Amino acid sequence: MDGKRKERAVELLKDMLIVLLTCSALWLAARTPLAGPLRGLFQEEGGQLPPGQGQGSGGDYGAVPLAMVANLPGGAGLSGAPEGAEGARCGIRYDQTACQELFQRIAGPLVEALSSAGAPERITRRQWEEALTTSLGVYMDFQGEIPLPVLVGWLSGGKTELTAAVRRMALSAGEDGVDLYYREGEKYFRCRSEVADPFPLVEALSGLMDNGAFFAFESELYQELDPDTLLLPNAPSPAVYTAANPMVGAQGTLQSLVRDIGFSVNSTSFYSTDEQVARSGDDSVRLSDRGVARYEYEGRAGGGLFPVLRQGNSGALFDSVETCRRLALSALGTRCGEARLYLSAVTETEKGWEIDFDYSLDGIPVLLDSGCAARFQVEEGQVVQFSIHLRSYTPTGASVLVLPPRQGAAALLAQGLSGEELLLTYTDSGGDTMSAGWSARDAGED
Repeated sequence: MDGKRKERAVELLKDMLIVLLTCSALWLAARTPLAGPLRGLFQEEGGQLPPGQGQGSGGDYGAVPLAMVANLPGGAGLSGAPEGAEGARCGIRYDQTACQELFQRIAGPLVEALSSAGAPERITRRQWEEALTTSLGVYMDFQGEIPLPVLVGWLSGGKTELTAAVRRMALSAGEDGVDLYYREGEKYFRCRSEVADPFPLVEALSGLMDNGAFFAFESELYQELDPDTLLLPNAPSPAVYTAANPMVGAQGTLQSLVRDIGFSVNSTSFYSTDEQVARSGDDSVRLSDRGVARYEYEGRAGGGLFPVLRQGNSGALFDSVETCRRLALSALGTRCGEARLYLSAVTETEKGWEIDFDYSLDGIPVLLDSGCAARFQVEEGQVVQFSIHLRSYTPTGASVLVLPPRQGAAALLAQGLSGEELLLTYTDSGGDTMSAGWSARDAGED
């Protein structure tokens, strides 16, 4: 009998040790700087929690580039590549899944370079082009302009001394560290990090295959375009989507919407004028027939439903953008179908920031007649206004073969659009279906 009791006691002790070790491992994982933010960064989008109720469960697609290029010079620095081996250029555009996978591979080296970068050094246009084409490294195009403190906050929860808002940037592996390049308008900068180890970046890019991607400045055929236009040799075949207002045809749509963003339905009154209206104290949401939801706070400073929540030590700008991102995802949830949100602009105002998000479909921006998909006004530490254009996009299963890039560029030039970027976009004018086509974009990044 005593033997059996001892065996049970030993087994019980083992179980307790297993539980303690598991809890310890989970605690350490939660304390790891990269673990929390990166987990949220690469998750698939799902149902959203109201702002402030824990880490958002949706993917953070505002921080994933819509286009990337890995530049692998012949033999130099490539693991296992023989000296003098032919190099490769692997470009990803109009493929959000592939971009997300590559970005996940280089996120660690990017965080290290951003966190340890020295002061920005002004460089020439030629040096920028050399960084994109001759050095072993990776180029990223976010489509929107992301303040670097926000990008670092999303990736690691940390800080950076860099303050620029950047759409295009590149990492380059050198012999004595990693160089970070970025473009601001018509100015180009390099930040050197002698702390960052180039080997993880080399490893992250190894094994990628050449697909003939090139920049407009590398071809005489595209000299009339914005020189940083990224081009692939073959014509893309983007999917066709249905577009709809998700707030039509369902019962209690406004009630469901305001509940998702954090209103207490029991203390909210609902009525209709020319719009549906929900009011709770000094907070109100108006929903139009077109599916545009407009929030406004009309009370004293600091009393609204949506204060900017501190997310760590990344700073007030990051906290404001992240609060708005979570709020947008709480409103959209599964209502937007296959669309993803990306941060498109942050503008400083007298009392805070104006923060814009836009839709993309498989890495292709969606242009709305009404402007951006979501716009937030942050003043004195709280969201005082926002407007969200709710749209739902579903693939039809069909695709369209667009003109080859050369013909697309010729069509733009025929319209007098010299010097602009050539890229695919969807235009949502309120119709039932959307097909992508070539568009011109002013890429001055002012």
